[in-house]
Amino acid sequence: MGNISKILCCVLWMAHPAWGSELLSNSLVPGTSVQDLLQWQEQDSAELAAARYDTESAVQRAETAGALPDPSLRIEWQDVNGISVLPGQVGAMKYTVLQALPGWGKRAVQKQLGAAGVTVVREQQRATAAELRAQMKTAFVRYYQTHHALQLNEELEKFTAMVAQLAQSRYETGLATQQDLVRAQLEQSALQSERYALQATYSQSQARINALLNRPVYAALAQPAILRPLPPPVLLNETALEQRVRNNSPQLAGQAAQAVVAQSNVDLARKNLTPDFVLGVGPVQRGGSISTWDAMLEFSIPLQRGAHDAHQHEAGEMMQASLARHQVLESQLLGELREHYAALHAAQQQENLIHQRVLPLAELAFKGALAGYQSSRVDFATLLEAKRQLQKARLDELNASVEQQIHLAEIERLTGEEL
Repeated sequence: MGNISKILCCVLWMAHPAWGSELLSNSLVPGTSVQDLLQWQEQDSAELAAARYDTESAVQRAETAGALPDPSLRIEWQDVNGISVLPGQVGAMKYTVLQALPGWGKRAVQKQLGAAGVTVVREQQRATAAELRAQMKTAFVRYYQTHHALQLNEELEKFTAMVAQLAQSRYETGLATQQDLVRAQLEQSALQSERYALQATYSQSQARINALLNRPVYAALAQPAILRPLPPPVLLNETALEQRVRNNSPQLAGQAAQAVVAQSNVDLARKNLTPDFVLGVGPVQRGGSISTWDAMLEFSIPLQRGAHDAHQHEAGEMMQASLARHQVLESQLLGELREHYAALHAAQQQENLIHQRVLPLAELAFKGALAGYQSSRVDFATLLEAKRQLQKARLDELNASVEQQIHLAEIERLTGEEL
């Protein structure tokens, strides 16, 4: 969200609290969905801003790559008599303008190096953005997971409190044992302890999201409402995903650009076997007028063959190392992709199994146990176990959904794009 929209919402809030509160809740407090958080991150992330500045500075450096160095001016006094250096009081003065010129082809290689350097930094920016997006997606689903786990915990607490009251009344009439009453109270204490742990995790998730958004860690967040839908199966095809990684991964593209840099250094090391030049031209002043003109040509002689050979060998080895790193990196990324794809597919199957079979059976068992307990045909332990199994099935379904989102986020990090 831009600063203008934030200021507008604050003005509307002061003018009309009802409108302002609604806009503040919808615009100035992120957290409802991961898409909402990603938009805030794109605008406010300090790390993304730093990556953009790095890219811009690399572009500016590339603009000067291959540029000629500044010329220099040399002033010489000839036939100096005494301490005066005024033009009319010396024999002659010579003004020489010197311009250094790189050898043939060196400027083109330097421009190539500059362009490759920009590509390296730009791909690093893409990799940083992909990593931060993956971190935000993971932080959001953990936030969502804890929020809904707290809701399930609260539901179970209410049920346990109701059953505890029922056990108390039945104990007072002699229809239940003291053990049932104690068991219900112990279950309430266990649920309270579980709630404290979940609340701590919930606060940690909020702090993590705010840190990624470059906001104060205690800044308010909206309650997570929904997980984003999974992409269609045609996009979650393993072969297609592998091709996406090869073609679009910012890490692979950055390593490929590093190989171009290494190749350019090899070319530059070879070009250094050719001489560099210095051209000079200068008028000679005698008295008050220019009497003659001089011209000069200077060039280096690359006689240090040992040093040049070492530089070429170094550049060649660095290029081979860069190519090897590219190959290793591709294998690593494809291996990670297969791991996350397999885990996502397994979580999908688990969620389907829980939703279609486990949850209906758990709900049926709980309803039967509750009816049996109310009619004194089932003891308290059986009822509590049935409710616990239902609670576990719901949590397992929630966790399976969260695992899918986490592995999807990692797959998108590897491909460098949203699916």
